[in-house]
Amino acid sequence: MTPVIVLKDGKAHLVTGSPGGSRIFTVVMQVIMNVIDHELNIAEATSAPRIHHQWLPDALGVDKTLNYDTRRLLEAMGHTVKESSSASGSTQSIMLIDGIFYGASDTRRENALTV
Repeated sequence: MTPVIVLKDGKAHLVTGSPGGSRIFTVVMQVIMNVIDHELNIAEATSAPRIHHQWLPDALGVDKTLNYDTRRLLEAMGHTVKESSSASGSTQSIMLIDGIFYGASDTRRENALTV
């Protein structure tokens, strides 16, 4: 769902998408930010912990892999933090680097496969 194509110098650089209803935008944006802002490769960007909030319920859903210190910092800022699979989504992505395609399937979803 919601395929996104990110261009670099006018050419396709990253293609990603995820199912997940209200979580789609959050999940896809975090993968894109991980690649562009944090300079992760597509596999690292895909497996990085995710956070999701959608107003109601008024709580941050976080992946179980989000580190303890980050959880405590979020709580210190006043957030209610709850471990939730709803933060995760399930991306399928392809990244083009120097003419080579790299793919990453989200292992959060059973039977995910990149071929």
